[in-house]
Amino acid sequence: KNIISVFESFLTRMLDIKQNDLSDDIMVIKVFYFDIIKDLIHNGYEYNGERYRFFTNSAGQIRTKKTVFIKESLWNQYEKTLMCGLTIDAINKKGGINVNKYLAYLALSNSATDEWKDFDIKKCIVVDDFETLVNGTVDYIDYEDYSITRKLMDVPIPHTDGCGMILDTVSSKNFMIRLPWVKGLLASFPFKTFIEEANQNNPKVNHGLVIDIYGKEHDIIKEDIQIIFTKSQFKMHKYYKNWQEYVESFIKYNCQAGVCNVEEDYIKNAKINYQMVQTLNNMTDAELELLAGRSIQKIKNMSSDVKTMLDVFGANKYNAYKTSLQQALMIYPELLNDVYTKDVIREIKKSLIKNYKAAKLEIRGKYTFILPDLYAFCEYLFLGDKTPQGLLKDGEVSCKLYPNIDKLDCLRSPHLYRDHPVRSNIISEDTSKWFKTNALYTSCHDLISKILQFDVDGDKSLVVSGRDFVWVAER
Repeated sequence: KNIISVFESFLTRMLDIKQNDLSDDIMVIKVFYFDIIKDLIHNGYEYNGERYRFFTNSAGQIRTKKTVFIKESLWNQYEKTLMCGLTIDAINKKGGINVNKYLAYLALSNSATDEWKDFDIKKCIVVDDFETLVNGTVDYIDYEDYSITRKLMDVPIPHTDGCGMILDTVSSKNFMIRLPWVKGLLASFPFKTFIEEANQNNPKVNHGLVIDIYGKEHDIIKEDIQIIFTKSQFKMHKYYKNWQEYVESFIKYNCQAGVCNVEEDYIKNAKINYQMVQTLNNMTDAELELLAGRSIQKIKNMSSDVKTMLDVFGANKYNAYKTSLQQALMIYPELLNDVYTKDVIREIKKSLIKNYKAAKLEIRGKYTFILPDLYAFCEYLFLGDKTPQGLLKDGEVSCKLYPNIDKLDCLRSPHLYRDHPVRSNIISEDTSKWFKTNALYTSCHDLISKILQFDVDGDKSLVVSGRDFVWVAER
């Protein structure tokens, strides 16, 4: 009962903890008495002749009152690998840090990741975030008396909060990354093509010159820069004197980069949830039937349509991890007439009806990464335009998953308020050229990030086709 399972991570790879093998190199201690955990944190403990010291706990572990301890001998051996050359004393000498933030950043090494084997830290830089003032109507909350005033005002929006860029020739997909003190989303974008076209239009200026967060100039083309991190992704940037110090420490101490949540080749249709349905509080019975139409049809087809029955079993070409039964059903669909499979279908049907009653309804919607207008980011970064136009106007988004749909409902789970931001879906020659992934690209002139309360370090949006939805939410 005291044995737990952990995902593969930089920490497990570094400590050579094999999958499905029991290891006591690290221990997770659940807190019941604060005096006891305080004593353990300050003094450590001994187990089987080994001394253990407090290591870290992630934000989730803090909420669930769990702490991670590590063998002191291993900590002494790998401290600078885990901290990329930093030490606690060095951090304190530079002013210290909020303890919870430090623990959360240190816990990045324990995130579930796959090793990024061909990662080259020398082909990366870190630049300032793309932030502009966006004008729009907001409910302004006065922090002194908490009064709310609706007014038109400029709102500072950090469009690249948690988001960087990777060359499309290196990766054609968006994915999340974990390095020591670095986390967030890398968005695939042809920024070298942008620079080359800008240089052709104005040959007198080298548009590939950029200044990193420490004030050093870099030539993107000459240095073959493939990844551009943003300042918001580099959590401990102020504790290094320059980017080169981080790069040298990364190489010297054999640090690793990890990837997770890579954009899928096929994004299946998602379900809406009760929160999103509850905010559509003026629905008529007819509109509710329209919203539930796909779910009703699926229940009806489960008794008669072979394709529907195979889909609910997960026996389709999009399931990359098929069980033996699913593989057998794809080869020989007549197995659907077997007594066992009929019993399973009945149980699946009961489960689906239960979910539908809880408003987990079938819709033509997909969860996909949210990205800023990266063309505008390039205008900001390479052309020096501090108020770039980008490719999208206020009220516009671009998502190539819906090439023939002109209106999209852009939602986020959890659904935090009553708003359903309906946006025009722009698929043009320019967006097709520059926005090549399946993400939802948002405008730098839009307050949608405030409505949905997202940052772009891996948040996903539920994008719902305008043909499948009922627009009746009160504003």
